Amino acid sequence: MFRKAKIIVIFFSALFVVYGLVGGMLNRVSAKDNAYQDLRIFTDILSKVREDYVEEPDMEKAMQGGIQGMMEALDPYSSFIDRKTYQEIQRSRGELTASPGIILSKRYGYAYVVSVVSGSPAQQRGLRTGDLLESIDGEMTSQMSLWEARKLLLGTEESSVHLRVIRARRSAPSQVDLVRENLPLPEVSARIVEEGIGLLSIPHFEEGVAQLVSAKLKMLLSSGMKGLLVDVRGTAQGAFEEAVEISDLFLPKGKKILTVSDREGNKTEFVSLTVPLVSGIRVVLLMDRGSSGAAEVFVAALKDHDIAGTVGERTDGQGSVQDLIYLEDGSVLEILTGLFYRSTGVPIQSRKLNDSGIAPEVRSPDQDFLTKFYFDNTPDEGETALRDQFYQDLSAAIQALQFEEGLKEVRRRLLREAA
Repeated sequence: MFRKAKIIVIFFSALFVVYGLVGGMLNRVSAKDNAYQDLRIFTDILSKVREDYVEEPDMEKAMQGGIQGMMEALDPYSSFIDRKTYQEIQRSRGELTASPGIILSKRYGYAYVVSVVSGSPAQQRGLRTGDLLESIDGEMTSQMSLWEARKLLLGTEESSVHLRVIRARRSAPSQVDLVRENLPLPEVSARIVEEGIGLLSIPHFEEGVAQLVSAKLKMLLSSGMKGLLVDVRGTAQGAFEEAVEISDLFLPKGKKILTVSDREGNKTEFVSLTVPLVSGIRVVLLMDRGSSGAAEVFVAALKDHDIAGTVGERTDGQGSVQDLIYLEDGSVLEILTGLFYRSTGVPIQSRKLNDSGIAPEVRSPDQDFLTKFYFDNTPDEGETALRDQFYQDLSAAIQALQFEEGLKEVRRRLLREAA
């Protein structure tokens, strides 16, 4: 059974009016409302463009561009989906199911790679967290919503998608063609890696994963586990409710896991409800910039209650409730209606990207080091950089170093307990 959040959603209307109605609308809007006063500037600009632009402008396109710009100014996750695009997305559901394995957000004006699915074509060709997609099949991502970018990545199985990838410290975008595949969800895995120490990998937080994690933990406990390394690197899929349930397996009864708060300060709190399955075990969490959303809820809950140590990189910093608001013309707004707060009262997501996320107690060599080292020691060959074997070997080495640092931290905690 799964506990579903009772999120208080604030509905507010967004009025986008054609020129013949703008004057009448403005006469009805109170001059005291600064937000609506700004519409005067917006409509004045549109009027000047319509009258003075060198060519006959596409006013529908201009309006949609203005709306999309407004949404992107709010945060990286809010977006406007016009009626045509939304209808296309709905029609393609169930048909375009194959993917290259890229989990996207929108940052710095471009489609941003939050994570890549383990074993996917994207991972095999060298894409990683932090990459920016300049274009998808020739269409600039700076000129589209996040929904549109995600739609372009999808297709039929074995079809290909062409990407231009912007990577830090590179003078030219890399180009890569990826084959789309129908990718199954990666499996939760667990094993004893050395005497007394277990490894649990949680690659997603989709519905049902809490039961799988519980079963894996019972198996490890029956094998005599005394220390546990939990790997949530690159975990960016799933629902926060599952993260709450998995946190419940580790926390004493009655501990606050998460608070969801809306703009009016209305709060929904989630607390642990049961006696912990995992008790008296030294736990360390292995995380990176690809640990996002539900994974961050889990990390924060265990870290803030001193249940687990943390090793790796700062997490992504995506902790919010996003809702769809359907407009009269058939277009859709996707906006944030709530933020996730840790038990300490600190939000997971901040308006300043550098302040978002959860910092590790032990910072391990990360992908920034990898990028700098590689690009400082190889020629600037934009079209081949992603598939260079040297780069792939470096990436694997960084992953191995992070894993070993996590194991060392588990060993240190076991030794301190024995002392």
